Amino acid sequence: MGGVLRDALGVMRCVPMAAGLPGVVRYVVRDAREIMGAFDEVVAPLVDQSVGTTPALSRDAHDAFLATTIKVGLAMRGYAEMAGVPFDPALAALGSSFTRVYDDLVDNFDRPDLDDRLAELFRGEAFEPMSGVESLLLALYHAMETRMDRPAEDTIFTVMRDLHDYERQSRRQRDPRLPLAEVERITRGKGGLGVTALFALLRPGMTADELDLLVELGDVLQLLDDYHDVAVDHRDGVVTVATLGEPGLAVLAEKIRRLRSRFARHYGEGRDRRLAAMLFVMLVGAFAAGRRRLDRPVRSTRSRRPFVLLFSRTGTITPDGAGFDD
Repeated sequence: MGGVLRDALGVMRCVPMAAGLPGVVRYVVRDAREIMGAFDEVVAPLVDQSVGTTPALSRDAHDAFLATTIKVGLAMRGYAEMAGVPFDPALAALGSSFTRVYDDLVDNFDRPDLDDRLAELFRGEAFEPMSGVESLLLALYHAMETRMDRPAEDTIFTVMRDLHDYERQSRRQRDPRLPLAEVERITRGKGGLGVTALFALLRPGMTADELDLLVELGDVLQLLDDYHDVAVDHRDGVVTVATLGEPGLAVLAEKIRRLRSRFARHYGEGRDRRLAAMLFVMLVGAFAAGRRRLDRPVRSTRSRRPFVLLFSRTGTITPDGAGFDD
């Protein structure tokens, strides 16, 4: 009971972050349709071209990508407002969809040569797709490259190469003997660099100071995501800081509050209101997820309603096309 009370108090200390909730609500109501329109324009055709001949897989890809786009788009929109950079809904749709298919390829598709071939892709070398899902990954990657039009030495390509190394290491989280220090290191690398890569879609040539700050934010977002998924990860034997009971939501809440101070110093006071509100919503959701019964199924949805998509599980793409975690 003491741990639950500490976590609840930690969440309550973050209530001032909810001041930006009206902006989040306006975003979901006003801007989600724009993002879904961009998804329909730039992502849906690539899905149809790559995996359209496998109806179940195509349907699951559409649904998983759309839900992911709404969630990631919210974070990217908050970053754009905080950093004072233009928000491109098409890049948000492409980046979030690429992230979804990349994660699922690494986690669910067992090809012994896949890791090395993906590393070649991120080094700018040739990537020969071996399946419809790999063709989709390549199409999304090329679409991002074309839309960004960045030189090969831009920050985003360096970050993606480093991220791939951590994604490979994340498979070790299936080992119940993995020490906490290693779980924390992999979590920070995977989450920190993953979020940095997405935000770097909106800002060419990030500075070292901003990269360091965004890695910290990505670590927090990955920890929150692990708490949201704690029941599923327990069931599937995935070791995360949340399944190990670390660091505790009270500690994580304090980490978020310190992060906001860094935002204020780097970007200016009050510019993170929308992003802070999103973090608060995720923190509350993580507290609720910790109270969820492990045997209660968590189902995905095939709705196009923005708020339903925002709070639903995103599902996964699997080789058999039965891609949702029921």
